[in-house]
Amino acid sequence: MKIELEDTLDQLYDIEGIEACMLYRIDGVPITIRVPGYREHLLETMFWLEKHISRVLGEMNREGLKETIFYFRNNRILIAPSSKSTVLVTVAKAEANQQLISLETLRATKFIEACVT
Repeated sequence: MKIELEDTLDQLYDIEGIEACMLYRIDGVPITIRVPGYREHLLETMFWLEKHISRVLGEMNREGLKETIFYFRNNRILIAPSSKSTVLVTVAKAEANQQLISLETLRATKFIEACVT
């Protein structure tokens, strides 16, 4: 199961324009991360997510959202719950194919949900 989760994140990370993929617990603790080495702006994003992911999820739940997107610097950050206890975060370049990334992130969340549940 762990290998399948890792493969799913690897496939998502390999899409052109994706800078990072991160699987978090709903309390903000990172489970597994795909990043291209040290990037300060990605570290800042990760630290922010660790502190605020539970509040973002609460707002998403209150508004009835399945996923949310926001922009931080030159990146598009897509947050999508992937199970009752995990959240998939995809960080993409602003010029990346947003439809493709949204669809592939949705596919990955369905697979992660099947593995975790």
